Formats: sequence, C-alpha cells, structure tokens
Amino acid sequence: MRLRTTLVLFASCLIVAVPSHAARRPLDVVVDTSPDGAALRPRLLAFADSVAPSDPALASEAVAWAGQSFARDGEPDSAIACYERASAIDSSEARRVDLASALMMRLGPGDAARARDVLRPVQPARPEQPGNYHAALQGLFAWSHYLAGHPDSAARLFKPNEAWLSRQQEWRYRMACAAFELQDWKRVINLLTPLAVASRTFDGDVMGMLNESAEKLNSGRQLQTMLVQEMRSRDGIEHALLSELGARRVGFRGTDGFPLGGTVLAPRRSSRLRAAIVVVAPGDTLALYDSLAVGLRRMGLAVMLLDPRGSGRSVAPSCPLPDSWRGREVRMQGAVAGDVAAAAAALAREVGTDSTQYLVVGVGETGPIAVQAAARSPGVRAVMLVSPSASAADRGPMCAAVAALKPPIYLQTSGEDLSSKDLIEALYEAANPRASRVADSGSFGTGATIFRHDPKIFSRFKLWLSETWPPRAAPRAPRPSRPPRG
Repeated sequence: MRLRTTLVLFASCLIVAVPSHAARRPLDVVVDTSPDGAALRPRLLAFADSVAPSDPALASEAVAWAGQSFARDGEPDSAIACYERASAIDSSEARRVDLASALMMRLGPGDAARARDVLRPVQPARPEQPGNYHAALQGLFAWSHYLAGHPDSAARLFKPNEAWLSRQQEWRYRMACAAFELQDWKRVINLLTPLAVASRTFDGDVMGMLNESAEKLNSGRQLQTMLVQEMRSRDGIEHALLSELGARRVGFRGTDGFPLGGTVLAPRRSSRLRAAIVVVAPGDTLALYDSLAVGLRRMGLAVMLLDPRGSGRSVAPSCPLPDSWRGREVRMQGAVAGDVAAAAAALAREVGTDSTQYLVVGVGETGPIAVQAAARSPGVRAVMLVSPSASAADRGPMCAAVAALKPPIYLQTSGEDLSSKDLIEALYEAANPRASRVADSGSFGTGATIFRHDPKIFSRFKLWLSETWPPRAAPRAPRPSRPPRG
C-alpha cells in the first residue's frame, strides 16, 4: 500500500498545469477541436472571415493553415487557392513562401515563373552576402529559376548559399538538377552520392542523373564500385554501434508488402518480455537513439526502433527518402501507423514478446503516428511522446484520437521544446488526466537526445509505467497436496 501511495504522489508532481481553451488563441482551439481535414478546412476559412476586419494577419494565418491541410492531403489546386487568398490578405514573407512552394510542387503551365515573381520582392538586398536565415529563401528563389528553364541563373543563385544548403538532402538534389543541366558532371556526382547511399540506390531520379553523369565521364563502373564502398562503410559504422549497444538489425514487411527495417534490443532473460515500439523520426540516425533504446531495455522492455518509410532500411522505389512524403503526408503517416503493428509482430517473432500489448513511443514529428497507431490497435497499452511536434493539420486528429480512446500518455519535454507547448497542452486536456502525465526535463537538447543528458527521466517514466501498465504477476506454484491420514 505504501508503494502504491508513493507512486501516485510521485506521478502527481509531474503534472503541469494546463490552461483551458479560453486561455489559448481562438485559432488554436479551432485547430485542436477539428477531428480531421474535412472538418478543419471549412472551420478555418469561416474563422478567417470572422476575424479578417479586425485582425488580417490572424485571418491570413488561418487560411494558410487550410492550404497546408489541403497540401498534405494531396490536393494542390485547393492548397494554392488558399495560399493565394492568404497572400492577398497579408503579403508577408511566410505567405509568399507558402504560395511559391505550392506552385512549384504542382508545376502546372506558368507555375514556376509565377513562383519566381512571388518570391522576388522578399529576396535580400545583398544576396551575394547571405546569412543562414535567408539561405532557404534564396534557395527557393534559385529553384524557381531552374524550374522556369534557367539553370544558369539557378546555379548562380545557389552558389552563395551552397555550404548551408548542402547539409540537407532536398537542396543537394535541387542543386544537382541545375548542375546536370549545365553538364557539370563531377558536381552532380558529388552532390548526389550521399542521397544514393541514403536511399540505398532506390531513388530513380537520383540514380538516373548519377549514371548518366558517370557515363559522360566514362566512369560508370567506378561509380558503382564507389557506391558499394560508401554503403559498406556506412553499414560498418552502424554495425559497430549495434555491437556496442547489443542490438541487431531486422527486416520485415508492412501489410502492403513494403520492405521495413528496424533495430532490436532485448534484455537477456528467458521469461516473456514486454515490448516497446519506438517510431524513429524521419532522417534521424540510429546514434541519436542509443540512450533512449538502452534505457527502455534496462526497464525490462524489448525494444524495436522502427525506421519510418523513406528512412534507414525502410526504403523502396516508391518511397526512397524522407522528402518523398511531400504532398502525401497524410497517407504516409497512416501507412507508418499501420507499420507499428507489423513491427510488434516482428519483435514477437525475434525475441518472443507479447504482440498483443505493447508501448509505443513517438519522437518529434512521429508523435501523430504514435497516436494514430494507438487508435488503430487495441494492443497499445501506453503511449510516450517525446518532444512531440505536429502540423496544424495533425493537431486536431491527434486530440480527437486521444479523447476517444483515452490511452495513457506520457509527454516528455525539455527546456528547449517551447514550440511543443501548445500541442502538449491540447493533448493533455484531451487525454485521461488521471492516467496521463507531462514530465519536463531541465536538460539540453530535444527529441531523443534529451535522454543523454538527464538520467532521471527513466526513473520517473518507470514509476509511471508500473502504475499504467503493471507487469503480469507470475503464476503461483500449486500447493503440494497432503497425503490422507490413516
């Protein structure tokens, strides 16, 4: 009894006071109380109409969020219509970037030239002396020139920002497109080799430009040898980390046949283990999850780090890189949420866990996926969200799922997670407050890196989980029968 009382008191101190709807912006309330995109978009547009006379900036933001919802659902025409309306209300840099990006994603007749014109007024006065703040904006302007048929102008505009843009896969691809048109074959190979390795050569566009560039340099065989060596080198680094962690790679398939990959860590004991499925954030490396995975294993859980589609070993021609989600985010999130149950089944086959009940952990932008997985599967006994982030289009569905199912949710944050504050408040309001907790860590970092700097996180989480999902009691041994008297 004393232990139970201690657990309740300890867990209670983790609760963060959460304001009511009245304390949040009315626009946030509209977003958080709309269960899906079909309900969200008309409410946002109606809200914009109601506030436009008094607060044009807020009205523009609401219309832009409706555009974002359309875009993530694969409806580019409706998205552009919303972004046009938002820009007409407020022609700020953010609204122009929204509209130009949507135009270049749709790429209908005249869209690229129009995107270039939309972006021109917000370019810096001295583009030859860029700062990191303007790099993406200038890169987008350069990309509009390329798509409009001017690769030379694009290359010239890319050049001042190359050092910053080269850090991101999508910009490497875009700069390579301009270099390819200018027949700068060595530059194409330099820019695209990391993408070929990351996609394990499954990206058709990347491999097409690489192979043609190598042929122009009469080095096709050398290219293939180099790619094999680069992948082996990367796999070797990963294998060393796996050995250090006592982990191993596994492969399995989703219900639609998509090839999936994951990393398994399990305690060394023969009794049936409980399972934890951690949905890795797209583009994150295995090294970032060492402390999180090892900490869960020390709690007695068998862990599967699930690579989301387009990352790690979960790659195929239909989804070779994280950027391939663009324009179909809603569909891809749903697919990965379905992959969680497949990961639980694979973990059961590998180490003998119980696939009918497990913990799901979402990190950063995989928070909506973890909640959706809980809504789909009755086997999810608890959800841990670490530094959760979500688009305006995702927040309402997350809150609706949490409100309908009331799964126990543990929300782990750090001092750097200021952008997650509103989402965490909304989720906590929607959740079962007796079973859910908000735990803040004063450590540095965000996402999976929080666990490296604050060892007390796991002691707090273990106490909460023991209340929320108590381990099954071992079966009692039968009492020996007494021999009859006489």
